Amino acid sequence: MFISNFGSGKMVLLLPLLFAIYFLPSIIAVLLNREHKGKIMAANIPAGISWIVWFGILAWAISGREKVKF
Repeated sequence: MFISNFGSGKMVLLLPLLFAIYFLPSIIAVLLNREHKGKIMAANIPAGISWIVWFGILAWAISGREKVKF
């Protein structure tokens, strides 16, 4: 019911935005080259269940150590 009233054109634009917000900690960890980006990405998948956990992972992605470059 909701989807048919919302319109498929708007839904095509909304879904990528929602996925980007959901995986924001993973995106930040990759862009900032964090040492534990694999663990952050793995923890991000079930983190959407709890906003508290999601914000914790977001803080971890922002404040984590940068991976050493050789």
